[in-house]
Amino acid sequence: MLPQSQRKGDCKPCRESKAQCDRKRPRCSECISTSKACGGYDMGHIFINVNSARPPPLWNRTQNAQKYLVLDLASQPASPEQLQFPVIPSIEAVASPALPAFPNPDPTNLSGMVTVFLDLYYRRFGPDKTSTDALQPGFECGGWRSLLPSWVGQSPILDTAISALATCFVGTQYQQDRLMDYGRNMYLNALQMLQQALAASDSGNRRDLTATTLVMSSTELFMSNGGGPSQGAHIEGATRLLHCAFKWLDMEELHIYILHQGLFEAISTRRSYDFSSPSYRPLVRQLYTVPRTFPNDLYFRWCEIILPLPNILAAVDNISSSSTPTPPPTILTTLNEIVTLEQYLAPWYETVKASMPGPWTLPAAQISADSVPFPLHFMSIEVCTLYVLHWASQLLILEARYVLSTHLPAHHGASASNSTATPQDLSAQMSEYASLICRSVQFCAHDTSFAATENIFFPLSVVACFYMRRGDDGRLKWCVAAFRRIAEEQKIGYGSEKLELAERRVGREA
Repeated sequence: MLPQSQRKGDCKPCRESKAQCDRKRPRCSECISTSKACGGYDMGHIFINVNSARPPPLWNRTQNAQKYLVLDLASQPASPEQLQFPVIPSIEAVASPALPAFPNPDPTNLSGMVTVFLDLYYRRFGPDKTSTDALQPGFECGGWRSLLPSWVGQSPILDTAISALATCFVGTQYQQDRLMDYGRNMYLNALQMLQQALAASDSGNRRDLTATTLVMSSTELFMSNGGGPSQGAHIEGATRLLHCAFKWLDMEELHIYILHQGLFEAISTRRSYDFSSPSYRPLVRQLYTVPRTFPNDLYFRWCEIILPLPNILAAVDNISSSSTPTPPPTILTTLNEIVTLEQYLAPWYETVKASMPGPWTLPAAQISADSVPFPLHFMSIEVCTLYVLHWASQLLILEARYVLSTHLPAHHGASASNSTATPQDLSAQMSEYASLICRSVQFCAHDTSFAATENIFFPLSVVACFYMRRGDDGRLKWCVAAFRRIAEEQKIGYGSEKLELAERRVGREA
């Protein structure tokens, strides 16, 4: 008689891992596709709190979900509030809605082009121009784009840049060569005008030039050059102009978006950021007090709190790459900065949890090669954004702790960093945060507007780079594929150089 693990009906992964098929355990993708129950796992496609061999002992989906604030609807009592939660169908069940008939806009009519751009950007279709997204315009990471109508007419150079942005995006969405060519010409014209204007002595106090750099960095994304050196050059130029605004204390809402753009770029590239320095903290605090069109207070508060992170990451990288041992006081200084950052983040996160419901997952697994079996659902894109930003920052902070712990002499002890977590604990927590972000991709990026989709760019990039540093090619490959699907659905290019690097690492698996 065959042993239990080899009886007919058990799946191949379970037999190979000598695991007994059990309905109480999560299933590998092979068993999901064949409606079998098992204890094996295909780790190339599933992101959850497991190691590379098997689920953790006594794994229970409900308990695990509650532990990490991911509510399993099957374990919750029925309530009227739950009945209002939007249910996201599987990727294969719903096709992306077709764009409305091409409006054939006149590219020389800037106000009209901006209107068409915003309708497509937010997917505001139909006679009432209501968006199907669970997103309030202006509350996304790129909320400044909703301010474009008020910027039209401020200066010829800004108008030229806005024209390039709008026509490039509309032309790309409809695959209209005429508009795409016009947009590229406008971009080149704006670039020449910007270079000439920046050479003038009064360029530092011209707000239209600052807005132009912000607009042109987005145009790079819509021209399929996203993440490349050209976009980086615009971000760097905008940061330099922001220095002038701080110097003359001439700040407005526009400068907040400039600050955020540089912040996300600095975190993604793990480079130090001037405005992360404590010396800029009073000026930054003053900047966040200026009137804003859209409140979105929790998002802006997170950006302000997280400002020290780029310099922390740069310091950690310097310590880990140093050819000589780093003095313990230097390591402890960085650890203290991490502790301070965590102390500011903790009450912010408590406010988030108290003011809005957390994510949940449906009891039935979703079967699709393009997604995780149990994707997360949220009340809105804004709620999803806050949670994934928190998870991304926690992932980076824990990784920084992990790296520093390997360079700190043992006699200093964990108490030096105000943490009792072991390296193994930190590694497990990092994997969990990365998992939660990956499980949130579908909510933001499938069958949504570009305004909603771009909220996941930064968190997904953080996770992809995390997997790259870990040498986890299986999960990195999933992230690369997710970016590729986003680029195809949104008809844009994003982080091409980073993704090419990642693809070279995982190419041998293709």
